[in-house]
Amino acid sequence: MKKLSKNFFSEDTEIVAKKLLWKIIKVWNNYWLILETECYKQNCDEASHAFWKKTKRNFLMYETFWFVYVYLIYWMHYCLNFTTEKHKAGAVLIRWVIDFYNWNIYKWPWKVTKFLWIDKKFNWLDLESNNKISILDIWFEVNNIVSMPRIWISKAKDKLWNFSIYNNQVFKIKKTVNL
Repeated sequence: MKKLSKNFFSEDTEIVAKKLLWKIIKVWNNYWLILETECYKQNCDEASHAFWKKTKRNFLMYETFWFVYVYLIYWMHYCLNFTTEKHKAGAVLIRWVIDFYNWNIYKWPWKVTKFLWIDKKFNWLDLESNNKISILDIWFEVNNIVSMPRIWISKAKDKLWNFSIYNNQVFKIKKTVNL
């Protein structure tokens, strides 16, 4: 397995969101397979933090790609994102992961961060130069990507920017990848 390159995250947010499926998030020495993502863009997406203007909260989406973007929702839950796009603001939300060793499934963004032990201290981490979190490529072919409306948003509901894989491929991967 190899860390994803910075160029991987420089592409359009929608492309990155799809390509992050079947990648591994390594947090400390634990491995999690990404099964669901959502993308948030700047100018065309009212549901995005970056839609209206640059603020203290969304500054990271404008200024970087290939960084960890963590924010608080409902004043108690963290959400894990990775910034995207070299010349625009964008981020991919990680919605669903599976523990690679125990096959525990963590669906919903706040459960992902809770069980990966991710909090605000991860915000602004460069995916290349930190020892806490990284994204690894396992070179597993992505098939049957399902596109749906994003979940729990009130604006831009017409965007089919929730991406997931719901089939038996999850169990095939354990036989293929040796961590």
